[in-house]
Amino acid sequence: MDSICVATDLHGDADRALARAARLAQRHGARLCVVSVLPGTAQDAEISAREATLKAMISQRPEYPSLTVEIVVACGDPVSEVHHAATRCDADLVVVGPHHQGGLLDSMRLTTLEKLVQAAPRPVLLVTAPVEAEYREVLAPVDFSEACAAAVTAARALAPTAEIRLLHAVGVPYQTVVAAPGAVGEITQMVDPKPFVDDAVTQAQDWLAANPALRGLSAPEPDTVALPRLVELAMAAQPADLICLGGHTKQGILDRMLGSFTADMIRKPPCDLLIAPAAG
Repeated sequence: MDSICVATDLHGDADRALARAARLAQRHGARLCVVSVLPGTAQDAEISAREATLKAMISQRPEYPSLTVEIVVACGDPVSEVHHAATRCDADLVVVGPHHQGGLLDSMRLTTLEKLVQAAPRPVLLVTAPVEAEYREVLAPVDFSEACAAAVTAARALAPTAEIRLLHAVGVPYQTVVAAPGAVGEITQMVDPKPFVDDAVTQAQDWLAANPALRGLSAPEPDTVALPRLVELAMAAQPADLICLGGHTKQGILDRMLGSFTADMIRKPPCDLLIAPAAG
């Protein structure tokens, strides 16, 4: 990792994103580009004040003496300006803080953070937790897509000493059962899950074999529990400090479910998130 771009709006827990980015830059010997975006109507005095604030924040970081830092204060659309800055500094990773919900309307539309992740050609790290140590436990829900392989690969590069646990939720369809005489409504039940589970076991082995960067990881045990619940159970059994997700997955109903799951995770992250697009 040679270059890291961290975007901050200075709101709330924004300093956590800067702290994690600085720690990662120091660990990997990477350049650090700190970008903050103001409205297009911002005046010169506002731009100068934002630059001064960012310089002060960076100088307070213990990693500061060893870092090569560039500060960029841009005006305009946040998504476009962050991507422009990340592209210009050839960033390997974009680090951001959490999105701040703005009520009902905000819950019905794509947030700036979702747009940023959706359009990103590079992995995006969403930092929500206080930065106290290196990542130790990584949880990786996978659907055997290229994007999930890229996400796990990025997580291994980001946290080379962390334990990575793979999860896979098997989509098993339901079938309508003929109701007994007098019963109200339809009755549905899951079809026999064994063929679907067996197929997932084969897919997992093929997926790991096709991605040398994942060598050494244990294949996930396919589970018929719904993906959100599966992650919830895994977090309860052994909490993770980082969850990695594929940002753009294969086409199909189950993969659209994963896409919806990713969006939900971005809005209510249980810990830090690493989201990566498919390689290439």
